[in-house]
Amino acid sequence: MTSLCPLDSPTGAFDYEFGALDNLDNPLTKSYTDLVYSTFGVMTRGQVLFMGLCRHLPGWLIRPMFEAGSGPVLQKVRENRDHAHRVARDLIEQKRQEMVVGQSKKDVLSLLGASHQVYHPRCED
Repeated sequence: MTSLCPLDSPTGAFDYEFGALDNLDNPLTKSYTDLVYSTFGVMTRGQVLFMGLCRHLPGWLIRPMFEAGSGPVLQKVRENRDHAHRVARDLIEQKRQEMVVGQSKKDVLSLLGASHQVYHPRCED
């Protein structure tokens, strides 16, 4: 099992409660639990060889293989990625709504959003 401490570290930066150390029922925390072990914990020789080769291949070549792979490891990694992206989009939308109503906080993500609005006032996304 991976350490859950790093998941709670960005709480101040993003104003998002991971709840990893408090055992809160957070889907993102559950998604990251054992991700490293299930991905790299017990690898076959072929997987080790493939990982070694991937270091030397360009991303545009690896990405389609990653997306097309059907193994349980790749499926878990893709599910984790998709879940993390959903949480990030929801968090950005929440920060955008807070800025609209004037309830913006002083976390890093809110400050980045505010600075984006200053430099790109007409931008919707």
